[in-house]
Amino acid sequence: MLKNDIKKYDSKNVLASVELFYAQCKKSWDTTIYKNDKNEISNILVIGMGGSALGAQIIQSLNILKVPMHISNEYTIPEWVNKNTLVLAMSYSGGTEETVKALDSALAKKANIVGITTGGKLAEILKKKKLPLCLIDKTDNPCGQPRFAVGSMMMIMLRIFIHHKLCRLNTKDISSALSELESEKVLNDKSLEKKYNQISKLKDKILVLVYAEHLSNVGLFARNQIHETSKTFAVTHNIPELNHHLMEGLSYPASNKNILHFIFTESTLYSDKIQKRIGVTKEVLKKQKIKSSVVEARGGSHLSEVLIQILDSMYFAYLLGIANKKDPSDIRWVDYFKAQLSK
Repeated sequence: MLKNDIKKYDSKNVLASVELFYAQCKKSWDTTIYKNDKNEISNILVIGMGGSALGAQIIQSLNILKVPMHISNEYTIPEWVNKNTLVLAMSYSGGTEETVKALDSALAKKANIVGITTGGKLAEILKKKKLPLCLIDKTDNPCGQPRFAVGSMMMIMLRIFIHHKLCRLNTKDISSALSELESEKVLNDKSLEKKYNQISKLKDKILVLVYAEHLSNVGLFARNQIHETSKTFAVTHNIPELNHHLMEGLSYPASNKNILHFIFTESTLYSDKIQKRIGVTKEVLKKQKIKSSVVEARGGSHLSEVLIQILDSMYFAYLLGIANKKDPSDIRWVDYFKAQLSK
């Protein structure tokens, strides 16, 4: 039974973090206080790794910002950073070495810096420098894994962007999207079991996730969730880009017909051209005898669709991990890698 498997494998209560996604978003939106009008902002730099940068990537594909935003997953920062650059230093733990190192460079360039974290070295540095700091509340992420704090990070960033008038959304838009997210009820045992039975059929497949337009970078989030939570290999591709190369790469190896499974996330909010491309792409897959399935995005706006898709992606990855009989919180290879680096 699913309930018994969850009890057996979910050692850190990851399911609770998934179920608290709405509460996490709402609390971060309602409680974030940010005041900073030091310089006029001409561009944005986000420095963050892994789960800490996912919120910024998702916001980027929403195409709501009035100034350019660059996301850096490096120890270094671009040369163009200056006093008119809004730098968001993001690390859930506050101890991510790449982010802390990049922060030093941003400080040297006298950039407009704000930190988003639960604490750690990042918080210590910013407090010492008397720079803006937005603390993430851990209570709505009981498993403590950074990738499940994406709601908090997104809402804090949106507060900051709206404060600086860098975003074409307003507070009413955010509240409306949160209301739609709230209406997505937590799955009861019966609904969870039904979803599990569907998802478990994919446990021996390589998953190819297909998104477009405002949902494009939700694909990055979903892919990372599947990697870390499900312990399953997955890739993500966006339409129309994949139509220019990927379809020609499906013939070999011949095992592709048995092991690949495409998942198309479709939306009525996609442009007509994208919707037509999705239909033809599915035809190409069918001709090559590669299986696919469809997920219908829900929501009345781009932002609400994004938030609901994030929630669905977390449920999907969680249940696939349980189907694989793995602890969804265990990241042994990442932990091993970090331990080797620290020697």
